[in-house]
Amino acid sequence: MAATQRSKTSALLIFLAGLYGLTFTLGTTHAVEPSVDEFLKKVGLRKGICGVLGSSSKDSGHLVTEIARKSEFLIYFQSGDARELADVRSKAVAAGLLGNRVFADHGGQDRIHLADNLLDALIVGSSSAAVKDAEILRVLHPGAKAILGTREIVKAKTPGMDEWNHPNHGPDNNPQSTDQIARAPYLTQFIADPKFSPMPELSVIGGGRVFKAFGHIAHRANQNEILNTLAGINAYNGTILWKRPLPDGFMIHRNTMIATEDILYLGDDLSCKLINASTGEIEHEIVLAEGVADGTVWKWMGVEDGILYALVGGEETSVKTIRSNRPGMGGWAWDMWEGHDYADPKTNFGFGRTILAIDLKTRRTLWTHREEDYLDSRGVCMKNGRIFFYSPGKFLACLKKDGTMAWKTSDKELLAAIDRDDPAQIYQKGYSTQTYIKCDDERVYFAGPQRNRLVVIDVENGYLLWKNKNGNLQLVLRSDAVYAAASGSQGLRLEYETGKVLGKLPKRRACTKATGSIDSIFYRTPGGTVRIDTASNKAEHIAPMRPPCQDGVMIANGLLYWGPWMCACQLSLYGHICLGPGGDFHGKKSSVESRLVTAKTDTSKIQKFELRPGDWPSYRKDSLRSGVTRVKLPKQAQKKWEFRTPTASEPTAPVAGGGRVFFGDRAGILWALDGENGSVQWQAHTGAAIYGAPAIDENRVFVGSADGRVYAFEATTGRELWRFRVAPAERIIPIYGKLISTWPVAAGILVQDGVVYAAAGIAHYDGTHVVALDARTGKMKWYNDTSGKLSRKVNSGISVQGNLYRRGNELRFLGGGVYQAARYDMETGECLNKPWEELKSRYKTAFYPFYPRYSQYQSLTRTFADGKTLKYFATYHGLMHRDLQLLEPLPPGTKEADPREARRNDLAQGEKGRKVIWKKEGQRYQSLVVTPGTVLAVGESGKNQEGPFFLSAIDLEDGEDIWSIELSAAAVRGGTAIDHDGHIFVALQNGEMSCFAAP
Repeated sequence: MAATQRSKTSALLIFLAGLYGLTFTLGTTHAVEPSVDEFLKKVGLRKGICGVLGSSSKDSGHLVTEIARKSEFLIYFQSGDARELADVRSKAVAAGLLGNRVFADHGGQDRIHLADNLLDALIVGSSSAAVKDAEILRVLHPGAKAILGTREIVKAKTPGMDEWNHPNHGPDNNPQSTDQIARAPYLTQFIADPKFSPMPELSVIGGGRVFKAFGHIAHRANQNEILNTLAGINAYNGTILWKRPLPDGFMIHRNTMIATEDILYLGDDLSCKLINASTGEIEHEIVLAEGVADGTVWKWMGVEDGILYALVGGEETSVKTIRSNRPGMGGWAWDMWEGHDYADPKTNFGFGRTILAIDLKTRRTLWTHREEDYLDSRGVCMKNGRIFFYSPGKFLACLKKDGTMAWKTSDKELLAAIDRDDPAQIYQKGYSTQTYIKCDDERVYFAGPQRNRLVVIDVENGYLLWKNKNGNLQLVLRSDAVYAAASGSQGLRLEYETGKVLGKLPKRRACTKATGSIDSIFYRTPGGTVRIDTASNKAEHIAPMRPPCQDGVMIANGLLYWGPWMCACQLSLYGHICLGPGGDFHGKKSSVESRLVTAKTDTSKIQKFELRPGDWPSYRKDSLRSGVTRVKLPKQAQKKWEFRTPTASEPTAPVAGGGRVFFGDRAGILWALDGENGSVQWQAHTGAAIYGAPAIDENRVFVGSADGRVYAFEATTGRELWRFRVAPAERIIPIYGKLISTWPVAAGILVQDGVVYAAAGIAHYDGTHVVALDARTGKMKWYNDTSGKLSRKVNSGISVQGNLYRRGNELRFLGGGVYQAARYDMETGECLNKPWEELKSRYKTAFYPFYPRYSQYQSLTRTFADGKTLKYFATYHGLMHRDLQLLEPLPPGTKEADPREARRNDLAQGEKGRKVIWKKEGQRYQSLVVTPGTVLAVGESGKNQEGPFFLSAIDLEDGEDIWSIELSAAAVRGGTAIDHDGHIFVALQNGEMSCFAAP
């Protein structure tokens, strides 16, 4: 073929490709990338997390935004082509999607930067054709699909995965998983909404989905939205797939919910609903014929070998749905539901007289069994075709799977051993509604919050085998022993045959159910979760969260599940939290040198960027986070300009200097604006949300990103100079609807004497990574990756739960639930905290990046040269405040609390015996800046965080407002800066950055 003819043919092919959306290479066969509609049809989903690796299309940005427009997916885009990445980001910004639904990062084809088993769908373009199938399968969860042109890859279910089909794992009520994959150590898989739950809560897991039934009592306003709600949730990434209402007040902690691959069986007061597990729609109902039982209320259910067994009965005590107007994060008042005292068998929750069996294929009733005495569903369990049921004080019996009686006993010795029901329903003991019977192949076990002693019975004849004087035990039946977690006393490992004590366990704190995985037992410790390693009997502490009250830690799909939360305990993570196996990850260390990427341009030549006296180069002014400036406020002020982030993403607190203001946003963009007019001077992208304020030093702007990296940019031009990955690996996970690193640099960065300090991580069990980097080159000066496991005894340590600040020669931040403040020597990186070796969390935290609604208030304590103190204090959850006030000097020997570290509820610390000179009542502050003779205050008045919001200058002498300006929204925490010229920059939670100055 002549060159001219080849050129004509190529031009024709290129035209056709553009016309029909095809991609090809001359001389090579390439698959046609499906259209967005075809792709969505093939994967059969519209919700979850979708990955896009490169693209066959020249317009990757259009492909990504179209997938977002036509679905509800969160979309992760990865490409090694800088132009392709820039196209996706720019189009996602224009569509208002970047950082909200679209997340884009640079990455090659050797590894996809996602956690295992995370994606619901994946499309692989020809530009990423070299990515290996094994890597694709790693990031897909079982049942998920990847589309590679005309080729499809579907991930099969992983062998060894278990499900948690019934509320107590199986109908035997033994909360012991057989999952072979969910082994320690762990890494976070996701942290998702809902953050908080009403009472009670009941969960099951099947077919790759978690189903949660939320009850009728809200103790805080944040729980109202999901009162009496049933939710279907993706078990691998936490996406809420659907919600549907439940009958008001019906789900009182009962065993009438069973998960299967495709159907959720839900028994309520009228029928057993067969709910489509994917959509939440009711496909069928099993309605009992009239006269089968003495009512239509489903009390207990169990499934074995395709047969549904159920206890049904009459109408129960009516309960009222209780909404709340109380602010705050969580809380639980006991004895709040009607009927918790179980006073009348006829109307008690879960009491009935008819047991029946239904074939699930035909939905035909196979048999019924009726008793004259009422049966307690808390005392019903089954295994291997035998159903054990208890009528309090009357008898214990066993039915065969064909409905005939195996045995029934009213033996006085046995009934005396079982004893009367204790009322329970107090936090030390637990819930009166909780199941108190379990069984295995050989024995039936009575134990729980209502029981005065542990009683063990032979399954063959109902004979009493042995008993233990402690009855309030949470049992997990394992192959080696009975594990009994005791409240208020030592737990026990007991021999099956005799009840002999084989070993002791740490005390269980109060009410929460114990559960077991293949290598662990989990239950509540005083703040956090205790994990018993069953091989060594070693007790370890998982500090940030504790098992939810009714569910405990649930184990299925190779994963472990906590939450969401409803109590006011010592927590630092709230929500639906999932951990997965870390394998040997924690033993691997990538080369630290390989984490530094330096620009290809000459980074030794940097344009001069001059900071002037009085500029604001760091968060809260300086590395001490003092919030103090010598720049005087104007006597009057007005808005000079405003700028809104294109995606309405919340900005960070601003820093200002050299005539510019710098800030990041939760779309991952770093902005540089002209301080005089607000015009954009430059913008730069990172790979994930920016939660912490940047810093200016050495003619550079530094910022930390939730992609796990620290970046350095030329302050004048925005040219990227270097970036350093503090995170030990590229591992992206979903956190409250955003895709970020398992080790985000979310606590901001600190710059001091030419050194950049940063901390990466969320929870100690993932690992906490703290570094010091040379500000000019990005080269590492020191690196500490050991403080996440500071205590080897209990395998616990420091979590990154607060902004970085300097105290003396120490780098500090709030250290999670165990350490009030994490402390590192700034010269060497040595962690200065003493290991805490108790199974106990001591502090409560709500870290602003993840819980901005609760932790948005900025406490301040400033003592002046004359001894007077300006003070404002807000608790960690923003529920309680101490008015802004000026106090007379401290009495001798009295100390003020460090407001950067104060997390306890001691609002009045340092105030005893001091005269109040003035106070501002009824105001709450997101930011306070002390200036000569005045205080710059940004805050709100009124109730329920609804405003009005204001910026005001307060006279330090008498506390009166010099001027005040109304704001359109609440400010971000610490969200003000004042530059050399007296410009006041305010960052608002609605995405606005405004400048105020003298008229």
